[in-house]
Amino acid sequence: MPTTTGPCPGAAQLWSTEPGAPHLNKTARTVRTGGFFLPGDLQQSDAGPCQLGPAWVQWEAPADGTARTPWVLVHGGGGQSTDWLGIDDSAPGWAPRLVDAGFPAYLLDRPGHGRSPYDPARLGGRTGFPDYAGAGAVFAPEPGSDAIPGAGSEHSAWPWGRRPGSPELDRLVASSSGMLTDTALGQELDARRIVDLLEQAGPAVLATHSAGAAGGWLAASRSPQRVRGIVTVEPLGPPFRDLGPRGSLEHGLTAVPLAGGRSLEGLPVLVVSGAASGRAGGDAETVEFLNRSGATATHLRLEGLGIAGNGHGLIFENNNKEILEPVLKWLAGNNIT
Repeated sequence: MPTTTGPCPGAAQLWSTEPGAPHLNKTARTVRTGGFFLPGDLQQSDAGPCQLGPAWVQWEAPADGTARTPWVLVHGGGGQSTDWLGIDDSAPGWAPRLVDAGFPAYLLDRPGHGRSPYDPARLGGRTGFPDYAGAGAVFAPEPGSDAIPGAGSEHSAWPWGRRPGSPELDRLVASSSGMLTDTALGQELDARRIVDLLEQAGPAVLATHSAGAAGGWLAASRSPQRVRGIVTVEPLGPPFRDLGPRGSLEHGLTAVPLAGGRSLEGLPVLVVSGAASGRAGGDAETVEFLNRSGATATHLRLEGLGIAGNGHGLIFENNNKEILEPVLKWLAGNNIT
């Protein structure tokens, strides 16, 4: 394994370069696939017309077509849409699993993240890129550490290495970036692009993770006829949370107000919490807030189904297929298929 000194002060960067060609080793899948950009908001600058907050969308659908409800998948914090693909071939993420189950899947790179351009002149500053310590504390803490207080079980659903040089952790860190420091602007642009995507995808299930949840609430309030239900995985919260230099959730679950007051009225929402992330308590407060706001929210605590060991990255952990099954069952119970 090569060792290279990188820009991180006082640290050697390690990563694995395993031999073999993935395109020769991976099981074949036949799907329809494509991608497109959602244009940003047209603005005028000193140099002429420009765009604010364009976004990239990758999509897959069953090869033979389908009448099933599309899914729009929105990643969290400093991640990107690849979070929904999985980080190891042994554990494909929710996006390919949904397509294999017959659902079209649209994966959005939130403005300023992934393949959606980051323009500091228009989007403002962003937090630093997570290093191994930062990413590990959230998604793969060392056993016995205090990085995740309140965890209800051992974080066993991350069976891979937790230090530099582990292929899975290396890939996770490689995909991570900073978050916009102007939280209100970021959530506003997320919402606009999600609404734009819903207009193309049609009525859909909106799936969000972590900080991506705020744009989902806003989009659902603005385009309720196009959101059949929301599945949100450990969403940003609890309500009215202070985000430090990035502001606060001053409108409950968002930094900007929802459209139309009680605009989530009757919206089916499933909030999913892992047993080892320490976030279930805050998620419970989010569920209560949603129900007071008119939504019909259910809290799926995985340990209640005997699914233990999941952290904040449960959408790409090794048992994510087992987690998706009760999610699909909940949707079917709400006549969303």
